[in-house]
Parts: sequence; structure tokens; C-alpha cells
Amino acid sequence: MRLKVMIFHRVIPLFLSALAPLTAANFPNVPRSDRVLTTSGVKNFWVNHLRDQPPTRLHPEMEEAREREIARRSDLIAAIRGGQHDLAARLVCLSHNVEAWTRLGNDSKAYEAERQLLTVREHVARIATLEAQREAAIKLGQAADRVAEMDAELQRLKQLEASLVQG
Repeated sequence: MRLKVMIFHRVIPLFLSALAPLTAANFPNVPRSDRVLTTSGVKNFWVNHLRDQPPTRLHPEMEEAREREIARRSDLIAAIRGGQHDLAARLVCLSHNVEAWTRLGNDSKAYEAERQLLTVREHVARIATLEAQREAAIKLGQAADRVAEMDAELQRLKQLEASLVQG
């Protein structure tokens, strides 16, 4: 159990970054069970749940919202099938399997699943960090370009002022 606590403390700073793929869409929650899942099993669960879940019955005046919800589900199903949410499925799979292996009493498999989960979360955190740094660099570059434009405009205005003073 101490090993699990050590890994958990290493994961805390990465947790929010690692959840980013999961918050991008409304995925159905995979229920707790002793069953060990695969990534494709998670994706199949999501697709089946989204497909089989009847659209919310809204008042007739809310028909447009109902149609949007149906379209959102269809788009999400297509994205899941297209592999756009494989990372999110992998995170859910590993997280579920840590608990499943623990419930089954196989600590070595639980530890291995937790180690894999930590590796994936660290990878996601690195990607998120690099993306944030890239965006910051772009903004700094844009700010530097804007400062250069302002300097050029300031120099132009000073030259115009000098010519007005002399003239």
C-alpha cells in the first residue's frame, strides 16, 4: 500500500493535465467492476452507451436542443470510432484496471497498471506543458512584432515632428 501512496503523490501535479482529454467530451462513465478492460472495450462501451441512450424527451419548443444533442452524440460516436479519443480511452482503461486488479487481489498487476497509468499521465502532462510553452512563445513573438511596429511608428512620428519643427 505504501508503494501506491508514493505513486499517487507523484501523480497529483499531473492529474489535471492528464484529465484534459476526458473533459473534452461527455463520455459515459464506465461502471466499477472486477472485469479487466482493454482500450477497445472502453471505446465499445462508450459507443454502445451513446448509441443506446435514448435522446432526452424535451418539450416541443426544445426540439432544436434535442436535435443538437442527437448530433453531438453522433459526432462523438464518429470521433470515438475514428480514434480521436484513444488517449482518453486508454486513461479510463488503465484507471479502471488498477481498481479491478486491486479488487481481484492481484497487487502485481495493479501495480503494473498503475505504473502504465502514471507513464501515460506524465506523457500527457509533458504534451500539455509543451503546448502551453508553444502558445506563450507565439504570444511573445506577436507581442515583439507589435512592439517593433510601435517603435517604427514612433520613429516615423518623431521624424515627422522634426520636419514640422524645422519647416
